[in-house]
Amino acid sequence: IWSWYLGTKDLEATPYVLGTPNTEAAFVLKRWGYDTPALLKDVNADDTVVVVDTNNPAELPDHINDATIIEIIDHHMLVGGLKTNQPINITMEPVASTATIMATMMGDDLADAPDAIKGLILSCILSDTLEFRSPTTTDVDVELAETLADDLDLDGSAYAAEMFAAKSDVSHFSDAELLRLDSKEY
Repeated sequence: IWSWYLGTKDLEATPYVLGTPNTEAAFVLKRWGYDTPALLKDVNADDTVVVVDTNNPAELPDHINDATIIEIIDHHMLVGGLKTNQPINITMEPVASTATIMATMMGDDLADAPDAIKGLILSCILSDTLEFRSPTTTDVDVELAETLADDLDLDGSAYAAEMFAAKSDVSHFSDAELLRLDSKEY
């Protein structure tokens, strides 16, 4: 989402993931016509990064503090431990989804976003709020999701059910993998 937005401001940005997307995230990417971004394995001093949806160094590449961090956008509690080599923009808000923050930061530009970007934002909000059942859900999250669902001519509840069904789909796991996964729960 944010790499698309930066591109509208003539800033080249490549999206990355920090791990293999779960089945729900894979469904969302496919549904909105996106390939899974490349896995970010590490960064170095020559890299300029925007950190989105985390501020926890334990979740980021080992050498994150060597890179030039120019911005952090997050909704999680502040963990600490990131080091910057210059002043940066940090946007943290008490909402249930970082996508809500990004959409708010886009302002009027969100109206011109392609449906696929609006769909990604909606998906993130529905996932992060557990379709508004999470105690972290705010009115801002709900109103934005409802507006996006209307813009996309989607039934938000039906779409959330599709996402959650995809998350619970274990058909791609072997029996051995399912046993291993099950044993990790206990």
